[in-house]
Amino acid sequence: MKVPFIELTREWQFFEDSFVEALKKFGRDGYYVLGPNTTNFEENFANYCHYKYGIAVSTGLSALKIALLAHGIGSGDEVITVANSAVATSLAISNIGAVPVFCDVKEDFLIDEVKISSLITKKTRAILPVHLFGKICNMTAINEIAQKYNLIVIEDACQAHGSNFADDSLVNTKAFSFYPTKNLGAMGEGGLVLTNDQKVKDFATAYRDYGQNGRYNHVIFGDNNRISALQCSFLDIKLRELDSFLAKRRTIAQKYTKELNNINGLKINDYDNDSSYHLFVVRVLGGRRDSLKSFLTENGIDSLVHYPVSINQQPCYVSNYNDVVLEKTALFQAEILSLPCYPFLSDNEQDYIISKIQQYFL
Repeated sequence: MKVPFIELTREWQFFEDSFVEALKKFGRDGYYVLGPNTTNFEENFANYCHYKYGIAVSTGLSALKIALLAHGIGSGDEVITVANSAVATSLAISNIGAVPVFCDVKEDFLIDEVKISSLITKKTRAILPVHLFGKICNMTAINEIAQKYNLIVIEDACQAHGSNFADDSLVNTKAFSFYPTKNLGAMGEGGLVLTNDQKVKDFATAYRDYGQNGRYNHVIFGDNNRISALQCSFLDIKLRELDSFLAKRRTIAQKYTKELNNINGLKINDYDNDSSYHLFVVRVLGGRRDSLKSFLTENGIDSLVHYPVSINQQPCYVSNYNDVVLEKTALFQAEILSLPCYPFLSDNEQDYIISKIQQYFL
């Protein structure tokens, strides 16, 4: 049996009729840049997340960068974040002249809030926690630290569409990615800034469109970070199915947890009902991660490592972070393995994956 890590053509088949009709309407209406398709999706996604405003932009990296700029983060400012994320998290900081300060993580792969305070300096302006793999950081603790030190909190939610945000996780500006493999993915690139702050909304709306406030009235030095209006039309259709797709992801995660949790040599975090399970990640102990990955490949099962090299060890960063020690980050990056976990994974495919992992550890 051949089991892909994710097969996007299955999703296309599910949505094909709706997408074709949306494409026809898009072409006939003639609103190809921004316009009503973009506005409708922004409003619907913001409502889904219980926020006031959504500003759709070109990528998740753009969303992170614009969110930072909108909160006044700039050259020389330090932003505390993690190194076990996609590099876009730190590129958003670096690309505006700010400085990423990397904090180690906990057993759940999320930022260790206990270690944040020791990293704060006079230059620290913000904390940028990452809701990695769909799991939600401890926002109550992080917000308390931010209030104590007068810091801004911006949340990287690029892997957390549909995660169960509540209370202290509903107050900060968030950035989302709509890369095709996300829980809510476009047919190309896309991102969104989610906020309750009118000033952030106004800045982001202007910045993405050459800094305009009204046509040909350029009030700030902006950029072209506009999302495709067609992508917004597709995303709006997919948003209606997001909850049902999340239920399937959680069912898959529950089954993996139940069937694999007692295997010596695997470390699996407890099932988390608040997670949207963008990825299902296990730790393979005893230096056997690459061996297991190869075994799965030989048996037709695709698996991935998110991410094989932590950001502080990437060639573009390593010279500036030679003295940074992130013990758990380094350990986990050598152990983690992502198993297929998406709504169109069949029961037979998951059973086959589980059986082969069990066979490997016999």
